[in-house]
Amino acid sequence: MKNVKVNKKEVDTNTFVALLDKYKVKVSKSETTSKAFLVDLGVITEKGNLRKNYKNLYIPMEQA
Repeated sequence: MKNVKVNKKEVDTNTFVALLDKYKVKVSKSETTSKAFLVDLGVITEKGNLRKNYKNLYIPMEQA
């Protein structure tokens, strides 16, 4: 019987990515859950405005 080395770091990474995918599905089900997630993180206020630390954040959009 051959000893097969298992890369523990790769297994942990794959497990983590699977958990993130499940959480992403849960959070992005509706606009309400997405907004609640961002409010809990502190990215936006209850009204939907960006917090001070994120006001100058620039994320370029693809041109259509």
